Amino acid sequence: MNILIAYDGSTNADHAIAVAGTLFPGAHAEILHVWEPGAGVAATAAAFPPTYSGGGDALDYEREEAGVVALRGVELARQAGLEATGETVGTAGPLWRGIVDRIAVVSPDLTIVGTRGLTGLRGALAGSVSHSVVSHAQQPVLTVPMPGDAPVAG
Repeated sequence: MNILIAYDGSTNADHAIAVAGTLFPGAHAEILHVWEPGAGVAATAAAFPPTYSGGGDALDYEREEAGVVALRGVELARQAGLEATGETVGTAGPLWRGIVDRIAVVSPDLTIVGTRGLTGLRGALAGSVSHSVVSHAQQPVLTVPMPGDAPVAG
């Protein structure tokens, strides 16, 4: 079985990897970290406008940090019993779009995303990545809530 696990380095994403290892031991898993190039550059420039020059060095740093996050996910996945590889994707659009685009390229049997427990109005206002992936992906998506999150009525 080939699975894709969207991974952002959060506790929720760590939990999703652990659940994937329990449900699909030995499966091949691509650990995908989607990042927004320039987001860190813009934040740094806003915080330090008189001295910050930005540019390629900051983007290279962001790319490197994205790789570190993906590698952490790969290590967790291997510890959970999965055959894991890592991938980073920079996207100028919403993060969910980067995940959905990667799903279309890789065509996994299943995509797994952790949830942040944002439902209803809170989820709509905050922009739930997991909800958007489920809504737009053309292949099966399993959302993994944290223990204790309230079930979603539906």
